[in-house]
Amino acid sequence: MKKTGIGAVLVAALALAGCSTPAPAPESEGSTELTTVRIGYIPGSHDVAQLFIAEEAGYFAEEGIDLEVTAFQTGISLSQALTGGSLDVGVMGAVIANFPAKGQGKLFLLNNQQVDIHQIWAAPGSGIESVEDLRGKTIATTTGTAADLVLQVALDEAGLSRDDVEVVNLDMPSVANTFVTGGVQAASLWAPFDGSVEENLPDATLIATAADLGSPISGGWVAGDEYFDANPEIIDGIVRAWQKANADLVADPEASAQIFCPRIVENMTQEVCETLYSKTDAYSNEEWATFYEDGTALGWVANMQAVFAQIGALEGATEEAEDYFDTSIFPRVLAG
Repeated sequence: MKKTGIGAVLVAALALAGCSTPAPAPESEGSTELTTVRIGYIPGSHDVAQLFIAEEAGYFAEEGIDLEVTAFQTGISLSQALTGGSLDVGVMGAVIANFPAKGQGKLFLLNNQQVDIHQIWAAPGSGIESVEDLRGKTIATTTGTAADLVLQVALDEAGLSRDDVEVVNLDMPSVANTFVTGGVQAASLWAPFDGSVEENLPDATLIATAADLGSPISGGWVAGDEYFDANPEIIDGIVRAWQKANADLVADPEASAQIFCPRIVENMTQEVCETLYSKTDAYSNEEWATFYEDGTALGWVANMQAVFAQIGALEGATEEAEDYFDTSIFPRVLAG
């Protein structure tokens, strides 16, 4: 697990988790009734850490909130449920810069920076030793996802366009399988599918990660437009509960993993969960407040939106990051 102070994947191809919710934490003193908030999430450790730490510790209950949580296979399906009104809030990966840019949802909270989760691999004998060598090669990825964003950033850095390569669109398990069985020369994927590469194709070369390319992926919390406008106190309560959980996570990441990893055991083992989270960068609440105030957090989201637009995933988008990302809430809530 990485410590604090270091830097929407989203493990979109993982199987749909069971959606049972544990018994609600005890209500805070003087509370007579909890308000239910319907939250959808992607069952990857980098998405759920603060969510489930806060729930297990009773931090949401202290804010008068009871969670009704539901797992989704992808950020796209989660966002569609949020837009359709069957959810109040969604916790997801890079898609935080997709649907909200189309006027569908308000972003108000980031989880971490997924610096090493998204990776580009080259097959042995492919002649690919750097991103520049991708020219003329066949690359498997899942289009419209964070892995695709990272691939686009790599192509840009190498002075290449999509016309210079052949991109094969597959679901992420198939991306990994096709790569290790020799069907493509390169793959842009996300952890934990790198484990399949390392196990089945040990001579493969990791040529770049999102961090190497200066383009880490951020995941976060998006509320439905009407819900966000109508429930400012609930939104503040969610942020306050998150901040308490984040403080716990930063203070003792190993102990925290024993809380949130078992909640996604149907998707990955404890070991894989911890390894996956170690590929993220976490920050203290005070560091986060600075990022919100000085424009760093907004810049991360704007960068993701720009790449989404470049790969053609933002048709009909009318909003800029500053229009749908409220960066004022986090520092205000932290200041009390």
